Amino acid sequence: MQREHLTRRRLLARLPDEGAPGWTSYAPPGAVPAFDEPALAPDDAQRIAEIAVASETGSILLLRPGETMLVVPPFPVEAAVNYSEAHCRPLVELLERPRVVATFLLRLGGFSVGFFRGDAVVDSKTDRRFVKNRHRKGGQSQRRFDRIREKQVHELFGKACAEAREKLGEYEDEIEYVFFGGDRLTLLAFRKECTYFERFGDRVMRRILPVPGDPRRASLDAMPAEIWSSDVYTFGRDEPEAPAATEAP
Repeated sequence: MQREHLTRRRLLARLPDEGAPGWTSYAPPGAVPAFDEPALAPDDAQRIAEIAVASETGSILLLRPGETMLVVPPFPVEAAVNYSEAHCRPLVELLERPRVVATFLLRLGGFSVGFFRGDAVVDSKTDRRFVKNRHRKGGQSQRRFDRIREKQVHELFGKACAEAREKLGEYEDEIEYVFFGGDRLTLLAFRKECTYFERFGDRVMRRILPVPGDPRRASLDAMPAEIWSSDVYTFGRDEPEAPAATEAP
């Protein structure tokens, strides 16, 4: 098995021609793509099922002569449908559909909040904050340092939460998905202090976007390429025959 993280452009270039020999199965979140057991090695079939069930956006299985491709898309698959050929049009539409999303990027050096229509940043706020690095000397000096650092982190979280509320408030009904990026542990601590994002419910995506260094406006500009990227898993296959056609309800 090979795993790749592909941008929208690179994935679209990798897709087979429409109607080419093969088998295509679309599975919504929590479901496993359909395929005949003999079409895949048992280990590959088990791994595909594990990846598909764990995905918050579902998956698309493309069985072709000599190769199996499993795509975990950036946005949810909406229906379970199977095709007895290569049928990538629904995946292309999923990737190219205009989306309205928000991002919140956080590290201990600062934060960025952005509201996007498609690839364009419509509204944003970036702020830098100084938080002391960890101190290892111990004793009274350690305790004083920890209190200062805790105060700085609390101030950062408070400012970031207030700015997120101010920037995203007027767009709340329009936002389809919210993505977090940055340091995972810092984000977990932030979410405990800031309850604002709870109002978005299941529109908050689980995956954490990578943010090299402290968030900057340039970090926001780079987010659409990452948001629209997919995880693609490829498996070698000995059997070229595709399974018999079925249509999911």
